[in-house]
Amino acid sequence: MSSIGDNIIDLKVDQSGFGDSQISFSNRLNTMTFNKLLLPRLLPEEKVLYLDSDVIINHSITALLNLDFSEPLAAVKDLNSPDSEINAGVVYFNNPVINQHPKIVDQLLPASKQPGLKNADQSVLSNFFYHQAKFLPRTYNYEVGVEGYAVYHHIDRIISELARISDPAIIHFDSDDKPWNLLSTVRYRELWWYYNGMSIRDIIDHVTLGTNKPRWSKLRGPLFCLTNSQNFSHLTELVTTLSDYQFEIAARTSMGPKLVSLLKYPNVRLYQGILPQVMADRLNCAKAYLDVNQGMKDTKVIRQFLESGKPVLAFNNTMSMAGNDQYLVFADDQVKKMADWIRTID
Repeated sequence: MSSIGDNIIDLKVDQSGFGDSQISFSNRLNTMTFNKLLLPRLLPEEKVLYLDSDVIINHSITALLNLDFSEPLAAVKDLNSPDSEINAGVVYFNNPVINQHPKIVDQLLPASKQPGLKNADQSVLSNFFYHQAKFLPRTYNYEVGVEGYAVYHHIDRIISELARISDPAIIHFDSDDKPWNLLSTVRYRELWWYYNGMSIRDIIDHVTLGTNKPRWSKLRGPLFCLTNSQNFSHLTELVTTLSDYQFEIAARTSMGPKLVSLLKYPNVRLYQGILPQVMADRLNCAKAYLDVNQGMKDTKVIRQFLESGKPVLAFNNTMSMAGNDQYLVFADDQVKKMADWIRTID
């Protein structure tokens, strides 16, 4: 990394001072999260950009790094508590200003042990600096992890604010639904895996975005299905016959073991509890819709897919509608015929 002017320093921090710190409700946090409170003391640099480990840098942040500000820190307002808290996943510390008050770090440490802290270190930083902070644009801390909570609780304010930004610079997966989870449905999951697959050499060589494709992007398709059931007609045969196609199976609910077992096939992706924004994206990418699940169907989604001019394929025992030239029905024993037809799709 030194060839591009970067250094990695493994800085060890004594955690004993955080033994009684309030971790808050989340089981994904531990006392390590309080280390950022020590940065003004630990690092000699004037400006320090702190990033949580669950963020990805999606665009150049040169403008952010060159930001000239006189406040103690710069951060984005927290989506859940915009009137009282910054989000501590991305914090730009102005160390000279903070260190004008040499006792400030000593005050932050005991504050972390006060009972009733809502968001651990974030609440501590907010209590001290919210009214002195420079607020950054949302693109520098796009809290996509909050989206699922907002959708299921109908918090239109959060949904609207996230919708205003189409291509954020820093994406923050700030929920328990991390992109590396087995059944994560968070938006930008594929992008996280793209960056995760980059080597240090890719980074040094400034590999062009899109050239380091994740495994599933090399497959044909995708073929999409939204299901309310674990029961399908000939899905396993289709998956194995069309091993060079990506199958995307989605549900608006949790998935049972029968569905989860499909992950043994490298060309299957599951979307448990799929969000509307994620489903819209996957439907847009899909080359065909497989109406091969048993039980209740979301015919509204199927009709919308047909209206886009793309085909829907079903077996006799799974068909949910008729009368559309793009809705193709195969006999229950015509798995190979369906697979052969799919191969004719561009």
